[in-house]
Amino acid sequence: MKPFRTKFTKILTGLGVTAALLFSIPSSAVSQETALPGKGEVVLEKAGEIELGDLIQQWASEMDHVYAETRIQAKDSNKKIFERLGINDKAFVRYVNSIKGKENPFARLQKGRLIQARLTPTGEVISLRVFRPIDSLSRDVAYFQVSKESGKFKHANLKSEIDAFPIASSAVIKTSLESAAVSANIPANVLAQIKERLSTSMDVNKGVAAGDSFSVIYERRQIDGADLGSGKLLAIEYFSKGKTIDSYWYEGEGVEGYFDSEGNNTDITFLRMPCEARVTSTFNRVRKHPVTGRLRPHWGVDLGAPRGTPVYAAGDGVISSKKYQRRGYGYWLELTHAGGYKSLYAHLSKYAAGMAEGVKVKKGQLIGYVGTSGMVTGPHLHYELKKDGQQINPLIADLRTGENLKEDALEDFKLAISPMRRQIAMLSRLQLAQNSAATGSD
Repeated sequence: MKPFRTKFTKILTGLGVTAALLFSIPSSAVSQETALPGKGEVVLEKAGEIELGDLIQQWASEMDHVYAETRIQAKDSNKKIFERLGINDKAFVRYVNSIKGKENPFARLQKGRLIQARLTPTGEVISLRVFRPIDSLSRDVAYFQVSKESGKFKHANLKSEIDAFPIASSAVIKTSLESAAVSANIPANVLAQIKERLSTSMDVNKGVAAGDSFSVIYERRQIDGADLGSGKLLAIEYFSKGKTIDSYWYEGEGVEGYFDSEGNNTDITFLRMPCEARVTSTFNRVRKHPVTGRLRPHWGVDLGAPRGTPVYAAGDGVISSKKYQRRGYGYWLELTHAGGYKSLYAHLSKYAAGMAEGVKVKKGQLIGYVGTSGMVTGPHLHYELKKDGQQINPLIADLRTGENLKEDALEDFKLAISPMRRQIAMLSRLQLAQNSAATGSD
């Protein structure tokens, strides 16, 4: 398997004009071996999902094996999960039930965890994997696996590198950035990264207008041919009233980050929103507290999200505090960063594995989960960012601190992003043609 960390000049080798006209059936609808494009091919995805479980019997006579996947849902049982996957294997069920203790993920089902199975046409298990939470920035993934070898089942906790290939998509905004992303089948975690990139140059809540358009290239990740969903945003070009905002991911000699087409650093030191959520309470010097009813400053932002939503470190740092306050922040963490910055994450339901005071974390690393601990009225994350001891508004503060590319690095960068720029130009022309056909204009 090729390593996940690959320079763009390698990732994008082979991107051609013809790839822009290739459309894919969503990965959940087909066997992963038939769904995945060749390395370097960009696929334009269209909205629509098909449950693999409904197609297993239809394809059984045509395949040696099939892949099936599902996510653990609320009030799920092992029986329901195995039925959705199309498993018809009593020996496998007996083996899973025999695994004792915390090692068995089916003994205590955790909502949202991804499960993938490789089955024979008759529903017998060849292998099954239960994945731990997958960070969109991670380069490897941990999972529990049950596999069959020489007629006998065995299990183990494993970790593997993630492989990735680029996906391209384009959309025109009619009502909102979110609806445009949905129409283009752009995943939620990629949309969050799009907002993060655009936020360095515009107000994504007020600056988006009908008629604006954008094109993106992002990673689709897999392990051993099985799909793990989307990963890092590789490129975005946003077009609005004659103005273009662009940003490209680049890895060079001793440098990595996002840069515009001229090599200017567009990276920001911290994530503005460290979880996928909506803003439910803003940074406010005078706010009525929802629990006590008293007027008091709100020195952070509240991000509403379902309980258990992953929370990521806003930037590289060290865990300086990990505490619990029953009449306050509940379970919370504080990170200390370089340059006099600190970030705080409160009302967590629990911490990610390995979180302890003194532990170093990277930007985008999983640190905990949204919850309702402490004084709250509903599940959300209270997020604070401080500079030299003073709270600042993470949604609007200028957080760009990176250096621009120069000389050889700039030349290498422009060479590396040229295939993406050509691909996005093709996407834009294709999108324009589709819009003209839909409206009947010339």
